[in-house]
Amino acid sequence: MPPATQDKPKPKAGGLLSTLMELALSFGGYYLLRAFGVSVFWALTIPAIAVAAVAVTVTVRRRRVDLIGSLVLFEIIATIVLSLVTQSPKIAAVREPVYILIGGLFCLATLFYRTPLTHLSTSSVAAFGDPKRERAFARAWEDVPRYRMWQRLLTGAFSTIMILFSLVRMYLLVTATDAGIAHAVDVSNLLSLVMIGALVVVSGVLIQPPRKIIEQLVKQMDASAA
Repeated sequence: MPPATQDKPKPKAGGLLSTLMELALSFGGYYLLRAFGVSVFWALTIPAIAVAAVAVTVTVRRRRVDLIGSLVLFEIIATIVLSLVTQSPKIAAVREPVYILIGGLFCLATLFYRTPLTHLSTSSVAAFGDPKRERAFARAWEDVPRYRMWQRLLTGAFSTIMILFSLVRMYLLVTATDAGIAHAVDVSNLLSLVMIGALVVVSGVLIQPPRKIIEQLVKQMDASAA
C-alpha cells in the first residue's frame, strides 16, 4: 500500500465569506428596500438585523467567541437596540460608522500592548494551521525588530483610516437634515467603499515586508530540518 500522505493545511475562508455576506446584506439590502419605497430608517435597520443574525450564526458554528468577535457582536446588537428605541433614521445611519470608529480605536489601542492587532490576525490566518508557520510568526515577533516595526506600522495605518473615515461619515450623517438624510446615507456608503479600498491598498503594500520575513524564516527552518 502507498504511504499515507498528509494533506497540507488549507486557509480558512469562513471569516472572509461571512464578511462579504454581511457587506452584501448591509449595502444591497438597504438599496433593495429603498427601491421598494421602504423608509430610510427601516431600510437601514432591517439589513442590520440580518447582519446581526449572520454574525450570531457564524459565531455559533465556530463554537468560540474571541475578543474581536465579541466586540463586533456587542456593537451590532447595541446599536440596533438604540435605533429601535429612538426610531431615528440618523441613529440608524450612524450605527455602522460608530462601530467602525470603535473598531479603529480598539485597533489603535493594541499598539500599546505587547502585540498589535495585525500581528495577531495575520499570524492566525496566514499560518494556515501549519505549526511550522506558526513558529515562524512567533520567532519573527520575538527576534526580528524589522518585523515588529512593519506590523505596528500596519496596525497604525489601519486604525487611522478607520477612525478618519468613520468621523467624516458620522459628521455628514449627524448634520444632515431630515429631508437630506437619504442623500447623506448614499455619500456615507460611498465613503465606506472608499475606506475598504484604502484598507485593501494599504494592506497589500505594507504586508509585503513582513510576509517576506516570514517566508525567509520558513525557508531557514526547512533548511535546518533537512
